Amino acid sequence: MFNNILGNDKIKELLKNSIKLNKISHSYLFLGTEGIGKKQIAKEFAKMILCTDSNKYCDKCKSCIEFDTNNNPDFNIIEPDGNSLKIEQIREFQNRVYEKPIISNRKVYIINDSDKMTR
Repeated sequence: MFNNILGNDKIKELLKNSIKLNKISHSYLFLGTEGIGKKQIAKEFAKMILCTDSNKYCDKCKSCIEFDTNNNPDFNIIEPDGNSLKIEQIREFQNRVYEKPIISNRKVYIINDSDKMTR
């Protein structure tokens, strides 16, 4: 877990413990300066949440394999379209939230650069 990410040890430990104790919040905010690994930590955390193995990080289950090949239907990253996140992107996101998970028992969405949402 988080083996390929250097630093941020306190945050990584906090996220690991939330998985172990099955006390995962409905949302997390990863803040900080650009280039410190926020998105990478969020993706690794998402992979752990979606893992169907009881150890929560097997790298062998269907969810983990599809996650590594960017094909996991229960995971989606919403990126800004141009300089901002468009209203249509958020509407599409809202519609997809209502769908049930396919592989895992949860779904994970990352809204990258959420500060770029338009009013």
